[in-house]
Amino acid sequence: MVQIGISDISKNVALFDQLEEIAEIRNKKTRQVKGIFIPAVYLDMFKDVLNEIEYHAFAKRNAGLATVSEKNDDTLADGLDDAY
Repeated sequence: MVQIGISDISKNVALFDQLEEIAEIRNKKTRQVKGIFIPAVYLDMFKDVLNEIEYHAFAKRNAGLATVSEKNDDTLADGLDDAY
């Protein structure tokens, strides 16, 4: 796996056009991996994995919306009663 520094990318964005293999994008100062570059040629192989990652990210972002309140909310029932 090729390793590319963030500063290398900012200096030469066309570097992505030249890459034909998977590359780690690292911060050279802290040595932290900031991302992974996967060429589009391999996209079909990663499609299921990407869908799973997108689902988990969506679920994490919207976790608070899915919780149901403990109290009994009769607002809908009151509205339905008024309609009849």
